Amino acid sequence: MRKSLFRLSTVAVVGSVLFAATACGSDDDKKDSGKPAANTTATNPPAAAPSPSAVAPSTPAPVSSAASAGTPLTAAQLEKAVLAASDLPQGMYLTREPRGAAERVTATSPECQPLTDLLLPRQGATKPVGVAQAAVTIGAPTPSTVIATELFSYTGTDAETILGKARTALGKCGSLSTKDAEGEASTVKHAEATHPKLGDDTLAITSTPADGGAGGQVVVRVGSTLIVVRVVEVTGTTPKLPDTALVTKQVEKIVAAAKG
Repeated sequence: MRKSLFRLSTVAVVGSVLFAATACGSDDDKKDSGKPAANTTATNPPAAAPSPSAVAPSTPAPVSSAASAGTPLTAAQLEKAVLAASDLPQGMYLTREPRGAAERVTATSPECQPLTDLLLPRQGATKPVGVAQAAVTIGAPTPSTVIATELFSYTGTDAETILGKARTALGKCGSLSTKDAEGEASTVKHAEATHPKLGDDTLAITSTPADGGAGGQVVVRVGSTLIVVRVVEVTGTTPKLPDTALVTKQVEKIVAAAKG
């Protein structure tokens, strides 16, 4: 399966490779903290895929942030704040960091690189100081939907800079062509979508890979933390965003963590 940027930016795996570069971790990979691992039976039975939000979803009241941009959350704080299995739709809950998470993907056009780096934050020139992730795969035996949340904390104003540069790049790079470390090329159509503001800043992006599938992500900045919540429909054709209530819940947990 081609390793499009959209697939590389999805953290979920189950059994064999669902999306290239997100295979099930080895014993040397980051371990879960008391949560079901990628090679264990799901805590919740697989359920039919939910209906993710439309491109312009309805939403609860916006969540504001009083977080300090100068105090990055630690990895331990992020892991505590990441959505739990009970917060997500029923399915296989995973928290293991995927292989290839920091694999370098280069945009064909240099002006598009900031968008690439936002979708793959671990690979950017500015590295996060803390990372946590969780995902649920829905459908059996072959997952049809993946919902994932990733948290990245930065020092100073790096999170603000990364998001700002990506928003500018998105306006110029609706069709984003990239190459991975092995030279394999892929193209994904991205578009900014309407979404209520959460935290200090919000950017919603729908995505349609040339090699199939559809979905999108909502990126929210809370102080010096970037929250990325994604939905991928493996055989989908209409790009959608993750459920707004789910994104709001993740933002609320980060706001609470930032306030201590």
